[in-house]
Amino acid sequence: MSFSPTVKDKALVACGRHCCICHVFCGKNIEIHHIKLESVGGTNLFENAIPLCFNCHADMTSYDAKHPKGSKYSETELKHHRDNWYKKMQESHGLITKMEDGVATDKNVYEILVRVLPWNGSLFFIRHNFPILPFDLNRLDDLSKFQHECENPSFEFIDPELEGLRVTLHDHIQEFALLVGFKTFPTNTTGWNTVPEEWEDEQPERFKEVINSLQNAARNVCDGYDALVKLAAKKLGIISTISDERPNR
Repeated sequence: MSFSPTVKDKALVACGRHCCICHVFCGKNIEIHHIKLESVGGTNLFENAIPLCFNCHADMTSYDAKHPKGSKYSETELKHHRDNWYKKMQESHGLITKMEDGVATDKNVYEILVRVLPWNGSLFFIRHNFPILPFDLNRLDDLSKFQHECENPSFEFIDPELEGLRVTLHDHIQEFALLVGFKTFPTNTTGWNTVPEEWEDEQPERFKEVINSLQNAARNVCDGYDALVKLAAKKLGIISTISDERPNR
């Protein structure tokens, strides 16, 4: 069986026909996914439904548990993605704001974003130099500034796709910060952290797992930033006003 027309209509209205994971507006190119699959007892009720774009829906079925690569979406994670997006759409009264109505506001938000999180600061460091051990925590300050700015309720794009990418970037940065906080340790030099070098010989699997998780999290941050900046340039017709001066490594 599949979801009833009533459940589908309710879900599509709740998400504004946006994907609940990547937040792209889909129009008719959207599908309703079972958070808990029917094959393992999932229901066809609204509470078990999440609207997804074709690409994100394909990710739900492409994961091979016998040969795992990457991290599978959990039921809890999918529910959080859905509920957070439904809440955002409800707060905007379910309306997709026209770009011309909010372009000035979104340009201001974008300029704040590239000022607190320029491409040639912390992002350049984690894109090209991370994790070189040990590392200076001060080189990550831009990420903290962005997280702090996100606490400001006015620091939001009106355009749903841009706002979705901003939220995704924030989530990636938060994940990265948690890994740095819990998986790296202070050195004898104040303000510098590292992964214990002895792990490479004594606990090679643990060392490899930590390094890979840090690299993957850093890559997600950079990819999320790139996606947001590229879409903003396309939608708002602007590029970063931050100096293109090459950063110091």
